[in-house]
Amino acid sequence: MKMLGSFLTVAVRILVRDRLYTVLNVAGLAFGIAAASMLGLYVWHETHYDGFFANAQRIYRVDKTEYMPGRAAITYDSTPKPLGPMLSQDFPEIEAVVRVHSETVVVARDGAPFRQRIQMVDRDYFRLFDQPFIAGDPATALAMPNTVVLPESLARKYFNSVDVLGRTLTLTNGVPLTVSGVVRDLPSNTHLRAGVLITAITTRLGDSFNTWFDSTDSRWTMNFIKTYILVKPGTDPAALTARFRGFLAAHVPDYVPPGSGKSSLDLVLTALTHVHTDPTGATVTLLSVLHGFIAVAAVVMGIAIINFINLSTARSSLRVREVAVRKALGAPRGMLVTQFLVESLLLTFGAAVLALALMEIAMPAFVSALGVKFDRAYLTSPWLLLAELAGVVVVGGLAGLYPALVLSRPAASVLLKGGPAATGGAGVRTLLVVAQFTAAILLAISTIVIFQQTRYASSQQLGFQADGVLLVRELNQPDARPHLDSFRQALLKVPGVTEAGAAFHAPSDGSDNTDNYHLPGTVDDGTIVFRSEYVGHDYLQAMGVHLVAGRLFDRAATADTLQGRDAPNRRESDPLGRTAILSSRAVKRLGFASAEAALGQQVIFDVDYPLTVVGVIDDMQFNDARTELQPTVFLLAQRGLDVMAVRLGPNAGPATLAAIDTLWKETFPTIPVKREFLDEHIRDAYTNEQRQGTLLAGFTGLAILIACLGLFGLAAFTAQRRTKEIGLRKVLGAGVADIVRLLVWQFSKPVMVANLIAWPLAWLGLSHWLRGYAYRIALDPLVFALAGLAALLIAWVTVAGHAARVAAAKPVNALRYE
Repeated sequence: MKMLGSFLTVAVRILVRDRLYTVLNVAGLAFGIAAASMLGLYVWHETHYDGFFANAQRIYRVDKTEYMPGRAAITYDSTPKPLGPMLSQDFPEIEAVVRVHSETVVVARDGAPFRQRIQMVDRDYFRLFDQPFIAGDPATALAMPNTVVLPESLARKYFNSVDVLGRTLTLTNGVPLTVSGVVRDLPSNTHLRAGVLITAITTRLGDSFNTWFDSTDSRWTMNFIKTYILVKPGTDPAALTARFRGFLAAHVPDYVPPGSGKSSLDLVLTALTHVHTDPTGATVTLLSVLHGFIAVAAVVMGIAIINFINLSTARSSLRVREVAVRKALGAPRGMLVTQFLVESLLLTFGAAVLALALMEIAMPAFVSALGVKFDRAYLTSPWLLLAELAGVVVVGGLAGLYPALVLSRPAASVLLKGGPAATGGAGVRTLLVVAQFTAAILLAISTIVIFQQTRYASSQQLGFQADGVLLVRELNQPDARPHLDSFRQALLKVPGVTEAGAAFHAPSDGSDNTDNYHLPGTVDDGTIVFRSEYVGHDYLQAMGVHLVAGRLFDRAATADTLQGRDAPNRRESDPLGRTAILSSRAVKRLGFASAEAALGQQVIFDVDYPLTVVGVIDDMQFNDARTELQPTVFLLAQRGLDVMAVRLGPNAGPATLAAIDTLWKETFPTIPVKREFLDEHIRDAYTNEQRQGTLLAGFTGLAILIACLGLFGLAAFTAQRRTKEIGLRKVLGAGVADIVRLLVWQFSKPVMVANLIAWPLAWLGLSHWLRGYAYRIALDPLVFALAGLAALLIAWVTVAGHAARVAAAKPVNALRYE
């Protein structure tokens, strides 16, 4: 213990004496540890979704894969309502089945309406997703009609208490919901939406909803429910999946297996713990993104470690005489190695403490940039502190071991004469500087390209004019449907409003409605699956589409609103007109010679519902730049319209928006207004890329800062080592500029080599990333050149200060050095 105290005393004295070295090493390593820890924390959080449920390893979500002619297979996380009971009936290895459906209702509270998400679930919900109950019994909480279980946060929101059993939430349509349980809020890392839990079987939310919900009991073509299963221990999910096609053939009318060339479907299982990283759902974190964050964390931490090792080896080579004297006085090699290791571990411990402080400061901004929520438990968990401690030991050991072994090996006489150990590993340090700047340049190029692609994707040709369009939502509610047309007409009287029209969905809503179409006489081999967009009158006009040929839907055209009552397969829930408008790609896919040639032709919708083509418009982008433009048929619908596109004129301003809000409250007093601008809604589709780009930019800057700290320290070391040389050069006539140029050139060479390595690596990696977009930018060599030049300029600025200071010193002082 006394020996350890002696080592610590000597280490502290040495570190205090070399203040610049200590500050640079601690700061660089602290930044690296903090950055890597935050990214590691995020990856841990995202890859451990839903793992806290007791039976998480036996729970699977049943997903549906659709195979359609002319399109790649698509997997959805929504399934038909009758699937759950049939699975429970046919598969004895399934222990329980739970269906979950989300609905938005409006709750009255203190006379004001509040929009509230509810989760309609089966009675066995808590058997799969066990949550701690504050009040109520999980076995019976969902047993009675119109009883609800509230999360703790919603209980406090609506009642200011968790002691609320038997109290009532009242919907604005008069339906009462009695509280039968209160549960703890779910942790932040779950894909299950927070909301009111209500039993799906016995719920009655209103006449219109009840009629629709009950009508889906046997409809295998209506996919809107998520289905989860709990399998018995020892069940092989692959073997279970292999039996699904036989199950579908037994229950789904006219089922044909995949590979038949016709529209078909299949069922697949997604493990609960993989749902968040599986690309099926709408709110997932793809593994490729997490791998990218791991790579960034490794790069930043690697730069910090390289920094630490570089400065440690450089500084240790200046202590050759100290080591020689100690060895001459009889100090054993083990004691010298221990001394170096103690100094290194002391530095890394200080860096770890500083890193924790930096994390505490930076975490709010980091979490905000990611758009996620971390539970406080993640920031105070023991594993984080253990990881920090392990990092101290590993990094400190690596950084201290090399100089300790190299300097303690030679005899004292060799060290005093200036043997190989005195060179300080200049070649190794150069290689490490090359590695540092290679990583920094890679990050810089990636950041620029991600920003360029995101900007390009969000501003690509959309096929409509997004600017100036206001989306007003929630029109397909029972209280709103009867007044939709009168609301539209009233909107047209608001100053600043020029057009208004409704549709099922707006672009970038994530919808993907598809239907079968064929030309007359080609039903057997000519069926094509097109995207179907159900719109109302004036919607396309409000969206500002470009008409290629023909006309848009017209209220004065009788054929547009004439509904066919004679078709045996008519879907009365979605009355359609007798006309259609095609996109340009749909015209080509149907084989028409031109847009004009398609006008007046008939296209058969579904099985036997004829539509006359009255117009052709430019292709519209409904999703994002990752997907290609889809052939689309626009159908005039009379029901189900949920979003109103309101075209604002150049004179519109805050007064126009206020007038629209007032009109909404007057027309739909029981429904909170929900509106957004279309261009902002479209940009939201690229939020993840924007966040990733912003974070990457931040960590790129941090990586460059850490690299510059190391370069600054190495420049100081080099200037100190070459003091006598610089003095001799000045005596022989060299000017300050010559000396600066000499030292700057020494550090320019590794940065230039780093560029030559980073450019091809970045080109290959970014080319692969861009292939994920159907519409993408071309990689610009100028970006690579600018990133490399920027790195070179930063290196020059970092080194030039030291070089100028040493070069300006009097030669006599330099010649007295040592």
